[in-house]
Amino acid sequence: MIGVAVGYILGTRAGAEGYEELVKAVRTITSSGELKELAVGAAGLLGDVLKGGTSALGQGTEPALRRIA
Repeated sequence: MIGVAVGYILGTRAGAEGYEELVKAVRTITSSGELKELAVGAAGLLGDVLKGGTSALGQGTEPALRRIA
């Protein structure tokens, strides 16, 4: 997102031609298979991290709750 914002600012300073080049580049990047594969891999990794984190969280809070009770 930051790269797109910086590119937009630079593109608008370059005029209409620079803006059109920027739009074309963004469309090329967003429609690429590599980006889609990266997004799928990141989603899978995030899912694994969340599954591991929630199970670790559940295990970590149980003994603490027993000590309080």
